[in-house]
Amino acid sequence: MFKEIKKIISIEDLGTTREEAILSNGTKLVVFERSGMPVYMRAVFLGGSRFDPIEKDGTAHFLEHMVTAGTQKFPTKDKIAAYIERYGGSLSASTGPETLNINSAIGDPDDLEIGFTVLHEMLLAPLFDPKVIETERDSILKELGDKKSNPGEMIWEVYRRLFFQETALGRSTLGSEQSIKAITRDDLVKFYKDIFISGRMAIIVSGGAKIDEVKQLAEKHLLVPQGRGLIDTKLLSVNRKVKISIEPYLGRDQIHLVLGFRAAPIFHPDDAALKVIAEVLGGGRASVLNKKLRLEKGLVYSVNAWSVKFTDAGAWLVKTSTSKDKLQEVVEIIEDEIKRVVDAGLTPEEVNFAQDKIVKSKRMQLQSSEQWVNWHTAIELNQKQLYTLTDYIRSIMQVTPEMTKTVAQTYFGSDKWYLGMCGDISSKDAIVNF
Repeated sequence: MFKEIKKIISIEDLGTTREEAILSNGTKLVVFERSGMPVYMRAVFLGGSRFDPIEKDGTAHFLEHMVTAGTQKFPTKDKIAAYIERYGGSLSASTGPETLNINSAIGDPDDLEIGFTVLHEMLLAPLFDPKVIETERDSILKELGDKKSNPGEMIWEVYRRLFFQETALGRSTLGSEQSIKAITRDDLVKFYKDIFISGRMAIIVSGGAKIDEVKQLAEKHLLVPQGRGLIDTKLLSVNRKVKISIEPYLGRDQIHLVLGFRAAPIFHPDDAALKVIAEVLGGGRASVLNKKLRLEKGLVYSVNAWSVKFTDAGAWLVKTSTSKDKLQEVVEIIEDEIKRVVDAGLTPEEVNFAQDKIVKSKRMQLQSSEQWVNWHTAIELNQKQLYTLTDYIRSIMQVTPEMTKTVAQTYFGSDKWYLGMCGDISSKDAIVNF
């Protein structure tokens, strides 16, 4: 019998309150106050790799390198690092398909302005020194080489270019050797000026800091130029000219693979059911695919399933690796479990298990200030109206077995699958029979 979970977790249950303000330049500021905790600060921009200039893939990632590579007050990387590390803090930056994140962290909330000073330097005073640009270019090319040499990492590049082919989301975050070499200082400065504007920015802070103090420091240190955000409500196109994509690794018997489908974007009503299906099929050691592929047959070491969400698109996928001679068997077992959900939906017991795990694991996943910022980044940057942890939990709790069947039939079709692989393999070595 289907069990209703009655406990809804709110941020207050986790000792946290949320406050929001708008800075004088129009930037959204959100503070998750957690009394006495270390403070983690993020300036997030809608400026990831999908916004790279044409034929200059990797520009956003290159900019990530440059904002931490020297500023007016701290002309070298070691100087800015030494400044914040003396206070037990840290700085970092990262680039994804949609966002570019600039972060600082402070252990003692009394040192809050130190963190804002570091953010200010990275956001508003990067040097773009020509010699440093060339040093970072060499570093990025080495980073690209590291990724290409590792099929377990490269499979994510294959997934993106396959599932989102012929769209901006299919572009490589790192770029190619050719595009990295083609990026100029002028390209970086122009991209910086286009992206680091108020309409494409949000500031998210978590820890022992109050909204009034944070707002005052943000007004003092983080007022980027005013600018309009992007307004585009169209869903990203779905293309399947290529159904199977392979990155060859000659002599590598181990085959890394992703099998999946395009799915719903962020905030879509189907998102919760897709998350529940992913949790049941590949969410951990107790998942169905882990039991069938590893515990019962020893075909893989690990297997995971994800529901991935972007502003205007999404994907649902299973990722694993196996030996070449076991590839077809692994693909067929994954297919069979997906077909089972399409034909009959998850069982009530499976849905209940996933709901309990997702809801209760949030307490573990939101232990640190950084985790609070990470979980809320896409939500706070993209939401058109308030969407809270309680809203997320409620949507998960409302999923029923029938909903999982309906959603699976919507997205997991025989004419909708993609298969990406890395290894010494050809498209004839794996047959997909949805």
